[in-house]
Amino acid sequence: MPTKKTKEKVPKTKLKKPKAARVKKEKPAKTGKKSLLPKNKRVVILLVAALFIVIIGAAQAIILLSLKNKNTVKEKVAKAPDYYFSKDEDISSFTTIVGERTYEEPASVPESSEETKKSGTEKKESDDVAKSGTEAEGKAASDSDTAASDEAKDTYKYVHLENASADLKTYKDYLETQKSFIDVTKESTTAESTESETKSENAECYQLAGPSSDSKTYLSITLETAGDSVTVTAGKGSESWNDFFKNQWNEQKKVITDIQKQPKSETSIEKAENTVRSQGQEKLKLTESADSYQFIASPGITKIEGKNYYTVRTYKRLPDSTLTYVATYLCDCNDNSVGFQYDEITGQATPLG
Repeated sequence: MPTKKTKEKVPKTKLKKPKAARVKKEKPAKTGKKSLLPKNKRVVILLVAALFIVIIGAAQAIILLSLKNKNTVKEKVAKAPDYYFSKDEDISSFTTIVGERTYEEPASVPESSEETKKSGTEKKESDDVAKSGTEAEGKAASDSDTAASDEAKDTYKYVHLENASADLKTYKDYLETQKSFIDVTKESTTAESTESETKSENAECYQLAGPSSDSKTYLSITLETAGDSVTVTAGKGSESWNDFFKNQWNEQKKVITDIQKQPKSETSIEKAENTVRSQGQEKLKLTESADSYQFIASPGITKIEGKNYYTVRTYKRLPDSTLTYVATYLCDCNDNSVGFQYDEITGQATPLG
């Protein structure tokens, strides 16, 4: 007989589900009065540090800008002009002729000063118109000397010169021999310049005039020394060069006439001019006949080795009616002899053969 299999009861064991681990939530820190104070201190420190950095940066920027401005000013002061007036006039500057020198840039003139100067000029013009005919006639000669003052002038100063007088004479010689300028210096001008320069015995002042590319004006240059400096003042006259030169010549003849009226035992200026002219082309070493030249004696007497001489300058008239400098001769005041050609720059007298 089949035996009945008895099913063995397997005990049921319930599987327990694993419980999820509880994560404790951290409670947010309580915001109390004690935690606010440290945070504010940090903010304040950061702001102070940032402000300090800004201040330092601004200071550095200011210092750099100041240094840059100083360098710019120095560059402007050190730069001297290469020519005066305009390039068309072809007048080389002081440093172009004598060499590199320290240039001092003049201070800028305030606008108020310009307006005052302009109003003063207008007033002067109105006063001149109101003058009578006789006063206008007497004023004609002085106008030729001061006509340049009516025009704008530029001033150039050169300082710390080793020999200011020699530099001035070198530039003066350039103007007279190469640019046909003439010396129109007056004794009063020299006296005023000497007084304005603290009455220095070494102070010199020369006023020169020359032709301009503009037919309605002439060029005026004043050269002055004061200690170790030379000042060049450049301007334009308000009349043509031909008219100005004629006025100068008429004034020179008037001076000669006045001298002739005075009793004198020495040779007159006019006689010195005629004496030099009479020496002839060969002795004076001229390229053309002596009659084709113009001889003009400078006022005053030049003393060389104890002897008194008149200095007689020789000029050649060009086709455009301008005069160009040729040479200077010495006429002895005592015996009226002409024995030397004179270099006014170096002071050297060369005997005439």
